Amino acid sequence: MKAKDNKVKDSVKPFSLVLEDDETLAGGYKRVLASLGYDVQVCHRVVDARNVIRDRAPDLMLVDIDLPDGNGLDLMDELRNDTRGRFIVISGDTSQRAAIKSIRNQAVELLLKPVSLETLRERLRQDDPVENRAAATAGLEHDCWITHGQHHALSALRTAISFSAERSRGHALITGESGVDKPGVARYIHHRGRRAGRCVIVDCSAEQGETGMIRLFGQQNPDTGAILHKGYIDQAAAGTLVLDYVEQLSADMQSRLLPLLDTGYFRRVGAQQGAEATVALIGIARESGTTDVDDSALRSDFLFRLAQTSLPVPNLRQCGDDVIPIAQQLLTVAARGRSDKPAFSADALKLIRQSAWLRNIRELNSAIERSLAATPEGVEIQLSAAVLGETTDTAQSDIEKWVGTSVWEMERQLLHATLAHFDGDKERTSQTLGVSLKTLYNRMNAY
Repeated sequence: MKAKDNKVKDSVKPFSLVLEDDETLAGGYKRVLASLGYDVQVCHRVVDARNVIRDRAPDLMLVDIDLPDGNGLDLMDELRNDTRGRFIVISGDTSQRAAIKSIRNQAVELLLKPVSLETLRERLRQDDPVENRAAATAGLEHDCWITHGQHHALSALRTAISFSAERSRGHALITGESGVDKPGVARYIHHRGRRAGRCVIVDCSAEQGETGMIRLFGQQNPDTGAILHKGYIDQAAAGTLVLDYVEQLSADMQSRLLPLLDTGYFRRVGAQQGAEATVALIGIARESGTTDVDDSALRSDFLFRLAQTSLPVPNLRQCGDDVIPIAQQLLTVAARGRSDKPAFSADALKLIRQSAWLRNIRELNSAIERSLAATPEGVEIQLSAAVLGETTDTAQSDIEKWVGTSVWEMERQLLHATLAHFDGDKERTSQTLGVSLKTLYNRMNAY
């Protein structure tokens, strides 16, 4: 009877496939997966993996890129529409080309070799939905709203973050609408990279002139070499320096940051020689309000080096059904320190689902925190329409806000809003608006 029970138990284990040609690495990955409760099959060639998948679709695949008989990413491309399984790419290919292809093929994680088995165990736990819920309940301080949700824009963002975080100098540029908590995303990248140093966030709009130069780069006595002031770069050594409002950096500061971006060297004000610092630079673009950056605000050579990884943060309107789990994660974080485990009422969940979310994640978080503070322990959280703002019904029927706006301006806003909704997919945008692709391009150029 006991043997029969064990057989039944094994039959319901999640199935994982490891595609790795190095037998030692594959064996280590298998042990980690088995310890996490997976039924594991190892394949060393693409053709063998195809044969296994034909009989049993994996819940999770660990995929190497360069294999004796093919490319692991090509296999992912074949499977992405045929399986709900999650893909984690583990590769020695550090090129952005590999990262981009991994993202397009719906990888949830990209780890660069060599990766320790403990790191792999940690990432597998964090990517597991059950483990994610447990972590949120435990109140992990580094949790971020972008880790909750399955929308492809969120999945692509998480994969791009993993690519940036795995590099010793994982420079990146974060863009997105106002209110999507871009600094919170930057802090998550720092934590995700397991960096030994601090995460230092600098408001570039406040760092101007000679004083700003000293605060950023530090100051050194030209005669004795003594450090007179430790700048933000020194403070972020072995960690992450986040340049908020990066488009407001002066041209001189951008020029002076180029060696740091390229080689890890920088020069303090007054210094005769350069100093070295292993720092990941993350820029946060604010002025555009979209996933685009004003080229005139940043030097092209600086922008090219900074944006090694481009991280467009989606807005809540793009996240669709993910708004509810995101809201529940925000509630869990806000409720830390309470003895109860507060939950939304059915009416509150309905309001969250129906809200137009023109105001994004910060306003949702603020509404949740205010409602939580006004709710006694043990009572379901209620939310009012006034707190949440417009719902989809009122947003559709309310046309008074357009009075006095020209038809051309309304058309321009509609075009760009539709384009953003479909993540830049011009073909779907043209179909939705009922115009040809050529007309769409003409309208975009006209604006």
